[in-house]
Amino acid sequence: MRKKDREVKDPLALMAIMAACDRMVLAFNGDPAPYLLPVNPGVERVGDRFFLYFHGAVEGRKYRYLADGVPVSFEMDTDHDLFADPNRGYCTMYYESVIGQGLVYELTAAEDKDRALQLIVDHYHLDDGFSYSRAAIPRTRVFKIEVTAITGKVKRKKN
Repeated sequence: MRKKDREVKDPLALMAIMAACDRMVLAFNGDPAPYLLPVNPGVERVGDRFFLYFHGAVEGRKYRYLADGVPVSFEMDTDHDLFADPNRGYCTMYYESVIGQGLVYELTAAEDKDRALQLIVDHYHLDDGFSYSRAAIPRTRVFKIEVTAITGKVKRKKN
């Protein structure tokens, strides 16, 4: 990273950034070009390891490229705030972001899918006890990304 003062390494800070994000973009090998897929994430930290979860319908183009153990890249960003100084002709964007890589695995056991789907729901319904309909489990494909590399970056307003 060129600007080391913006790098985020602390696992708690990385987790906080990911928890604030409302979408994640995945990138993986596609044909004829890299395939990008925006998804709603679920995020979990176990020790210093991160796991990301996403779901989709039973069918779709993405499944041509997703298979157990396939490497993916991901990006998440939040807290965007444009700053412009017309007198100086200067503008910049404040933000928080993470990028990384991992290996994707499909969850097929109903109890694993249920847990992952609840993590995704919890990402958006914090502390309100929302419970999704378990009838969705058979008609939903659910995936887990075992994060192998992650880095965070933050650009904040200077006080």
